[in-house]
Amino acid sequence: MLAGLTGNIGSGKTTVLGLFKALGARVVSADEIVGRLLGEEEIKTKIRTALGSGVFSGDGSLDKQKTAQVVFDNEELRRKLEGIVHPAVMREIKWFALPDEVTIAEIPLLFEGGFTAEVDVVVTVTAPKGLVYERLGKKGIFSEEDVKKRLGCQIPDEQKTANSDFVVINAKDIAYAEQQVREIYRLLKLRHRRNV
Repeated sequence: MLAGLTGNIGSGKTTVLGLFKALGARVVSADEIVGRLLGEEEIKTKIRTALGSGVFSGDGSLDKQKTAQVVFDNEELRRKLEGIVHPAVMREIKWFALPDEVTIAEIPLLFEGGFTAEVDVVVTVTAPKGLVYERLGKKGIFSEEDVKKRLGCQIPDEQKTANSDFVVINAKDIAYAEQQVREIYRLLKLRHRRNV
């Protein structure tokens, strides 16, 4: 069984993925796969063709900051980039998943990429917007304007949760999230056993 774990920026997907892993689930992160794929020449050539050489550093590596500035201001270019990266990521996730185990794949843009049909179950992590801004502000990676742009490119929480099999409300402490994850994992294993 392949469960797609998703949620908007700052919702705490990676934390929740770690909780599933601690319970013994087989886990994989789309972000980690992307990091590896962006080092492959074939992918870099496709990105260079789509976005131009300006998004690359002097050493030939993709400059993520420059890329983000380009794609979050231009929907057409963002879709081109997603069209290059997303299918390659899904192929790797499906290769990693084992039919006799529950695999949890963290896929941030599961809904936006149209990949819900590629997974057996959807688990969405959600958090109040105020908490999202607070979390991302503490990391010091994104400005408030950056967060707004990224959230603007993502499907709203309400729509995602309405179309999910399970929802983790990541609004309190880690123990509260862990309690929900434990129950969801129990139900996933039960569902998997019934379908084997």
